[in-house]
Amino acid sequence: MDPKASLTAPNAIRAMIRAGDYSGPTNGFVPGFAQCNILILPEANAFEFQTYCQHNADCCPLLASSISPGNYHLDQLGQDIDIRTDIPRYRILKQGQLTEEVSDISHLWRDDFVAFALASHLAFDTVLHSFGIASPLANPTHSLPMYISNIESHQVEPFGGPKVVCMRPMNKLTLIRAIQAGSVSRVPHGIPVHFGDSGEIGITNLSKPNFGEPLCINSGDIPVFWTTSLTAHLAITRAAPEWCIINSPQHLLVTDKADLSLVIS
Repeated sequence: MDPKASLTAPNAIRAMIRAGDYSGPTNGFVPGFAQCNILILPEANAFEFQTYCQHNADCCPLLASSISPGNYHLDQLGQDIDIRTDIPRYRILKQGQLTEEVSDISHLWRDDFVAFALASHLAFDTVLHSFGIASPLANPTHSLPMYISNIESHQVEPFGGPKVVCMRPMNKLTLIRAIQAGSVSRVPHGIPVHFGDSGEIGITNLSKPNFGEPLCINSGDIPVFWTTSLTAHLAITRAAPEWCIINSPQHLLVTDKADLSLVIS
């Protein structure tokens, strides 16, 4: 990546990714602009998956989808987005099994593919910041710890399974303000689903997240959990469709939509 390149313009980030100049995580890039997890399925599975997202809007908030099978642009999210090239790293799944990771899927694209973009939990960080609540991450390029919980999503055959949650440690006063921020803004992933004893939602070891990096919990803080759209990734893996393409964890689509544009208060 060109060290002089702007990290504050979404289209500049996408241009670097499309040119093959960057293939790493997108955490910390273009603060204030929404990033999305991407899932690409054959048309034969698309309706059921869309219905699954609609029934699980708390953890799978659908921001955009292909306007027709085979269309690889998501104009709702930004100018000239090409879903085949504008994500740093993709995972190819066949029958639910990871077969390879690539940085370009142009050669794999099919006329029956449908792309879905789900809002990332990163948008809520912008809302928290506006309420004076700092990120617990020392390095903005790192990721919050994420865990597979025992909270079940609403099943829409063949899609279902447990929700993936992220954790932010907070003291009780900050937690109250965070709940207020989520309630007022209604931004995706804004309302916590659990706080306190992680064992109650099936998480036995906070130092070993399924995704992301662990965080220390200081004295006086408690773990607070929010849903993430990686829930959809897990649901697709378990459904094991013939084909599926997803973004690699922490390698998201950077959009032109401002995080605060997702606020629906």
